Amino acid sequence: MNLLQPKRSFKREFKRQIRLAIVAAIGFTIAFAWREVVFDTFQDFIVQFLDVIEGHPLTKMYTAIAITLVGVIAIYASSRLLRD
Repeated sequence: MNLLQPKRSFKREFKRQIRLAIVAAIGFTIAFAWREVVFDTFQDFIVQFLDVIEGHPLTKMYTAIAITLVGVIAIYASSRLLRD
């Protein structure tokens, strides 16, 4: 039995978790940068599709619902395509 094995295993897992945290942070930064573009695009579509006034309070709610539906469909589709 090698006494250094748990230490190596810990270091390997630690590095893996740090890489994962860095990728997640960069992903959130990218998502934040694109947030306004996606929201404005969906809002323009909702205003034209539902014929509502752009400044109306419900417009933001409809836009959030549309983004959520598209996101859920994208998550579902990607999980089906990428399953084991």
